[in-house]
Amino acid sequence: MSKLKITPIAIVALAVCCQAFADDVMHTVEVTADRAAAQKYQMPNTVESTTAEKISETVNIIDTPDALKYMPSLMVRKRDSADFGGATLATRIWGVSYSAKSIITVDGMPISNQLYNDNNYGPPKWFVVSPEEIDRIDVIYGPFSAAYSGNSMGAVVDITTKRPTKEFEGSFSVTDAVQTFNQFKTDDTYSTKQAAALLGGRNEAMSWRLLLNHQDANTQPRTFGTGSTVTPYPYIKKDGTNGGYYLGATSLLHGVSDNVNAKLAFDLDRDTQLTLSSGVFMGDTDSSAQTYMSNGFCASGPGPCSTLASGVYGYKQEHWVNGVGLKSDTRAAWDYEINLSNVRYQKDIQRTTGVLNNDGRAVNGSSTAANYGSVRDMSGTNWTNFDAKAIYHPVAAPAHRLSFGYHQDFAKLNSLTNSVSDWQNNTAGTVTALAQGINETKALWLQDAYKASENFQYTAGGRYESWSTQNGGVYASATAAINQPSVSVDHFSPKFAALIGLKDGSVLNLSLANAYRFPTVGELFNVTTCTTGCGGVPAAYSPNPAIIKPENVNAFEAAYSKSMDNVSYRASFFAEDTYDALISQYGYVNPAQPNGLYSYWMNVTKVRSRGVELSSDIHKFIFDQLDFYASLTRVDSVIVADNGTTSSGKSMVGNKTPGVSPLRVKFVATYRPDEKLSISLGGSYQKQFYSSIDNNDVNPNTYQGFEGYTVFDIKVRYKIDKNLTAALGVDNLNNRNYFMYHPFPQRTFSGNLKYNF
Repeated sequence: MSKLKITPIAIVALAVCCQAFADDVMHTVEVTADRAAAQKYQMPNTVESTTAEKISETVNIIDTPDALKYMPSLMVRKRDSADFGGATLATRIWGVSYSAKSIITVDGMPISNQLYNDNNYGPPKWFVVSPEEIDRIDVIYGPFSAAYSGNSMGAVVDITTKRPTKEFEGSFSVTDAVQTFNQFKTDDTYSTKQAAALLGGRNEAMSWRLLLNHQDANTQPRTFGTGSTVTPYPYIKKDGTNGGYYLGATSLLHGVSDNVNAKLAFDLDRDTQLTLSSGVFMGDTDSSAQTYMSNGFCASGPGPCSTLASGVYGYKQEHWVNGVGLKSDTRAAWDYEINLSNVRYQKDIQRTTGVLNNDGRAVNGSSTAANYGSVRDMSGTNWTNFDAKAIYHPVAAPAHRLSFGYHQDFAKLNSLTNSVSDWQNNTAGTVTALAQGINETKALWLQDAYKASENFQYTAGGRYESWSTQNGGVYASATAAINQPSVSVDHFSPKFAALIGLKDGSVLNLSLANAYRFPTVGELFNVTTCTTGCGGVPAAYSPNPAIIKPENVNAFEAAYSKSMDNVSYRASFFAEDTYDALISQYGYVNPAQPNGLYSYWMNVTKVRSRGVELSSDIHKFIFDQLDFYASLTRVDSVIVADNGTTSSGKSMVGNKTPGVSPLRVKFVATYRPDEKLSISLGGSYQKQFYSSIDNNDVNPNTYQGFEGYTVFDIKVRYKIDKNLTAALGVDNLNNRNYFMYHPFPQRTFSGNLKYNF
């Protein structure tokens, strides 16, 4: 991408930050701003927040991940509106392929996927909270609080939901989004329709809330078939080599989903509340293909064939989440909070055809085809979390705020893939892949926030964790079944931070912490295949989980912040040294094939990351009716030590960390000519990053490449009366055509009508 494309947004963001630094009108920052869990537990982290009102004004929101669009440094890889399970979160340092390096919670209940660390099976269970339910979102950066595990090395996204305030209340909302998409021979319009109802009420001792959401989405293609058959569309790979031609578009999805969330809250007394929550997501996705070849779907003749078959499938999901919580809020000497939750895949079955007829129809059980299809079944997979926390305000030492807790989690993976003759109906067949195993973590944590004076506070704490695995097993069609050994690790992570109030009213926050991020089940129990040096026969192999170490993170942040009458701004310098970073790379892992190079999750000896983050929020910018927010993140992340190699067998030392964008800029301007109308213009820029350990992305704007982008969005919202609100918007207003492995949505028009009562 040329520099001219980034200049408008970059200049605006820097100008805003510089204006804020130059302003002499300053006042004292209130240390304990309204930050939900961050405030309650006196967390020493940098926190950025947004509210339901701000999201409603600025974001063309369809799904909850959209709400994070303008948060500093964050990027959610939402490929389309049917991306029910693929919306991963990228943070300051770690990109979208590292889903386990962040934590998402809803009212204190974690909804992060605890099975994988990737962008396929590892995204959070966003369905647990719908846009209608959001009250506020707090983003807590870095692993500086002892209250969270090492998965917080990227960020903790803490979502707080609305609580009914009237005896009976609710809202109804309908949304329609239409995308015009043109890529190669695919030229079509794709629409998403959504309807949501939020009902609730409360009396003196109880409140209840019920959310019903239905979505019907049609998407642009996610993938393409490529090969040697000549078509009008040449394919050059991301490394610049010739990939042949685009043979057709695949994974054109029609996804229908329904989710129901319910929550009951009982006030046991004036200060104590019991909550019960339950939610279910039901998804039904059908995927089809489109050929670019002149003679139909089969390059070699009349068919049947497997040319574009991998992108034709059906996927049914039924995922449940249940939780119970008990908390007190006396603001006296003692308060406590207890949460227990479970996420379970009651049904998770993907059926993929193996062959297609030349007219595109899927073959099922034909005697002319050797491979009819496959079924991947993850039903029964689940994970459970338990947290007990307490806060103590000593009467004899009121300057102290002591918090401590116990955490335990349990994750069970069950993934089975069969080759079947009747792929549309059967689940039993010939086993081709199996991954199963259990992870468990137990932790104790303690921290003390001590206010030594009006201008100085420090927080000291630590987290002790005991982690273990058991019942690990893997199988691939080219290997025998392997029962993996159990592994256990214990670790103590110290934390320290100092909050200093300066004479000019600004605040300096210095934070230093160590953290361990334990491997997920998916990282431990997987099968990899030899790529080069295989002795003539490619072989599958499963690395011993005992050689895969937890990530050991040393993190530091210095944040300078200031608030004035209409302006608040922050500048942060952050640094992270990650030892044994888990990154997909190449290594000679199989003793039986000493010259065989395998790609798999493997520890990189050391990754060094340094960066700055600027943010500024200005109310009444230039004139009273205009608000302006901007942020900029600059990161340099490098592999500084390792024994592994690239795919060509070269040392990777000195290469950039894959998936980490070196520059991100965001802004959103909101104009309110009167109380009823708001007009918002937003922009996001992300510079291209290297997508693999090889750092060979010379042609990033191609299928499977990762291109940088500049995208603008606009939204107009009008309050027709006190109950009825209408909104119109356009995402990707400039119709930027870009790839992030998949082709991303092009210009999309949306409309929303919402009625509150």
